[in-house]
Amino acid sequence: MDKIAVISDIHSNLPALEAVVRDIRRRHIRRIVCLGDLVGKGPQPCEAVDRIRELCETTVQGNWDHGINNPQDKETGLWQQRLLGTERLRYLR
Repeated sequence: MDKIAVISDIHSNLPALEAVVRDIRRRHIRRIVCLGDLVGKGPQPCEAVDRIRELCETTVQGNWDHGINNPQDKETGLWQQRLLGTERLRYLR
């Protein structure tokens, strides 16, 4: 039986994501599933989305991933939308 790592709540925190990935690799786990919330709060939304796309066989949309595709009234949301661009926003949908 395959071991499966389940991760979530990345929130644009690439250093934390990479630490978790190192631990997953150390445990020789090959399959990774993400339960969402790739973006929000942290400074690296693009890198977090791209890394999750590389690593995870399945990704579920989190509430932050859904919310970033809605009209934003806060500067941080607008900033993340600009950074993410059309393709990453489409992936998060």
